[in-house]
Amino acid sequence: MRTLLVVASVVLVGITATACGSSNPLGGGEISGDLKSLTVGSADFPESKIIAEIYAQALEANGFTIARQFGIGSRETYIPALQDYSINLVPEYTGNLLNYFDPESTASTPESVEVALHRALPGGLSMLTPSPAEDVDTVAVSSETAQRWNLKTIADLAAHSPEVKFGAPSEFLSRPEGLPGLEKNYGLVIAPKNFVAISDGGGPATVRALVDGTVTAADIFSTSPAIPQNNLVVLEDPKNNFPAANVVPVVSSQKMSDELKTILDAVSAKLTTQDLIDLNTAVSGNQGVDADEAARKWVQDKGFDKPFQGK
Repeated sequence: MRTLLVVASVVLVGITATACGSSNPLGGGEISGDLKSLTVGSADFPESKIIAEIYAQALEANGFTIARQFGIGSRETYIPALQDYSINLVPEYTGNLLNYFDPESTASTPESVEVALHRALPGGLSMLTPSPAEDVDTVAVSSETAQRWNLKTIADLAAHSPEVKFGAPSEFLSRPEGLPGLEKNYGLVIAPKNFVAISDGGGPATVRALVDGTVTAADIFSTSPAIPQNNLVVLEDPKNNFPAANVVPVVSSQKMSDELKTILDAVSAKLTTQDLIDLNTAVSGNQGVDADEAARKWVQDKGFDKPFQGK
């Protein structure tokens, strides 16, 4: 009986330790030797879902078996999922991912960020060739606020720090390019009571809060159609608090293959910043189409709906 109790206790401790030690709500996956079977993941904002769908459809056209796990959450959630094989491929942004793995990095240009990211990636992850398409974080304000305070740069906003209510995802509180970076580079100090956590990645809820005055400034992606649609003003970032953020596929190293790289490098080469704006516009608003439909049109227009022929 004593032996059985000891064994039961060890098993229970093992289960508890495993549950407590996992930072991935998806629960983890298994290492598979099948290089043509992948799970594609995405963050929880529309652009990430669209790009992930583009990858998935282009790979399916070339005989890959693809499962989808979209809308996982923030980088702090989906990177652990990538590392424990819950997913195998995800669209990323070079500068943001560099700051995640190397918060002290000072790289800011596309070239320097790419080199630094290659060095910073842990051994279990591989990056493919970054796309020319770029989508950087911005600090945006309403045109009324920009006119009232004569704002052109983030530094101009810093002079009004006590009055600024800032809207962004909760991770912005601690990310190097978030509030810590804005304080370090520009002296923009946001009191905890003036930070409004909005979890839609600069989407409709964030824009609505900015337009109706709930927040004074917000983190909104540069390719968001809401910027021109709502006459928002993006403040200049001369100190490159937000480094270059080119779209890049990141894959579990155990799923890397020459065929995967060839296909996704070709996709990345064809994807432009204007494409991102157009795709985001296509899925926005009440009349917007679903992410898979927007992706399908792009894939067909660029010829990736057929087996790859070295385009």
